[in-house]
Amino acid sequence: MFKKIKYNFILILAGISLQMFSASYAHEIDLEEISIKHPIIPIFNSKMKTAAGYLTIVNKKNEADELIMVKTDFAKAMIHISKIDKNGIASMEHVNKVIIPGNSSVVFEQGSLHIMFTKLKEPLEEYNDQKVTLVFKNLGDIVVEFQVEQATQKLNMKNNHDH
Repeated sequence: MFKKIKYNFILILAGISLQMFSASYAHEIDLEEISIKHPIIPIFNSKMKTAAGYLTIVNKKNEADELIMVKTDFAKAMIHISKIDKNGIASMEHVNKVIIPGNSSVVFEQGSLHIMFTKLKEPLEEYNDQKVTLVFKNLGDIVVEFQVEQATQKLNMKNNHDH
């Protein structure tokens, strides 16, 4: 009897561990030719009119590809790059395409490349993930679930310009 209880307990622990393992790695799309890592939309409050999306795109092919468009139903989406001029003034510039070199990666992060979401149809809520379609020149459309998460203090402190 004790062996059976111990065996069931181990199976339960193994199941919980497997769920935790898959949950921690579920925030990555790993396809044969490309990986999309940690797509996130940080939110600071529920009154935001715009938001930014961050992720890493890993091109596993030898040939380059291009991210040529971003589409979503919850907002207008565009690719932007943040720049700071010689006077320290931050601005954003629309980018028509982002080249993802072969066997390389491109990081979309605060203060650099990012996806700009404007004209939000509804306030973004933490844990209410949003579908975003990344359109690549060669690979075509890849639908990605962006996790909506409360912005961390560190991220908030780095935010030195208003989207």
